[in-house]
Amino acid sequence: MRIFLSLYPSGNASVLGSKTWLHNLYEPLLDLGHEVYLVRIDEAETYLKAKRNTVLFKEKFSEYVLQTFKKEYKKKNFNLFFSYFTDKYIYPEIIDEIKKIGVPTANFSCNNTHQFYLTNNIAPHFDYNLHSEKDAGEKFKKIGANPVWFQMAANPKYYYPIKCEKEYDVSFVGGNYAKRSYYIWHLLENNVDVHCFGPNWLVNKPMPFIRNCVKEFRRNLDVIKTLFVLSSEKRSKYSSKISLYDFNKWLRNKYQKNLHYPISDDEMIKLYSQSKISLGFLEVFDNHDPSSITKQHLHLREFEAPMCGALYFTNYCEELTEFYETDKEVIVFRSEHELLEKVKYYLYHPREAEKIRWAGHKKALKCHTYQKRFEDLFTKIGLK
Repeated sequence: MRIFLSLYPSGNASVLGSKTWLHNLYEPLLDLGHEVYLVRIDEAETYLKAKRNTVLFKEKFSEYVLQTFKKEYKKKNFNLFFSYFTDKYIYPEIIDEIKKIGVPTANFSCNNTHQFYLTNNIAPHFDYNLHSEKDAGEKFKKIGANPVWFQMAANPKYYYPIKCEKEYDVSFVGGNYAKRSYYIWHLLENNVDVHCFGPNWLVNKPMPFIRNCVKEFRRNLDVIKTLFVLSSEKRSKYSSKISLYDFNKWLRNKYQKNLHYPISDDEMIKLYSQSKISLGFLEVFDNHDPSSITKQHLHLREFEAPMCGALYFTNYCEELTEFYETDKEVIVFRSEHELLEKVKYYLYHPREAEKIRWAGHKKALKCHTYQKRFEDLFTKIGLK
């Protein structure tokens, strides 16, 4: 097939040079023998002289995508228009124009559990909405969009075990949000030497001093709001933000040597092999509001880590059981107490740990590659 693909390469803006989605969504298509015309959103920012997520970028990029698609289509037909767009990237009318040409359109999105608002304007205009969280399908149906479950995976040509010494007992790669700092605190307080790498464990660079001053100002502003806002719901929201901020500040001060800035894609892959145990957390706050309900969804990490040969620990959720045999291929926990108990057990039982580590790796290689995900997808939507 010939595929028009447009995406932003990075999976995390805090990681300079990250190419997460190039490795996972672009390269596997090439491996399968498809011809892919790639429009990188980061390169379009430079070419169009407009900053991503601004109105100016949306206007310029929308026209750029349509004209580029038409130009390349005249040279040779496309079999699929495939994108990883949010509402801030493109106008729905552009998708309608592409569909008029007769090419099926598909848009991938993730984090729909707590950030569905990012795509709800453009979603009804695509033929297929590829969503990584299983239960997100109902959300798409409610707005008149056509959902297709396309769970995350990992490209084994990029994510793989590395021979090296185990330098860390326990590690976590990812941002500090939701209840993650509480789990980490519980391990540290019980003498587990866990190290965290990612945004917001420390005050982010660049200019951390200035950023810290801004954070303190906002925190104090929230305190004032709790005194004068009449709505109990809003007071609860501000109070929850303050409590979480203060807890994370205390954690930074007490355990600074265990908290680290974000690492590169390559360093992350190596870290999985350098760690006896690699952690994951499925919990998120709805709309990032610490006063709201806690939800769960799978991340790339659930597939990247086992693909790299990690002994992987994460929250239990029913959807995870559709991909791994729990406590035989990945270790699951239902509370901070169970996490602590299992971490200590497997640190002291390395043979059992190794057995689970390689069982998870074997399952990931067999079932959870993006190459396989794409083959299954194209069969499902009638393009194979």
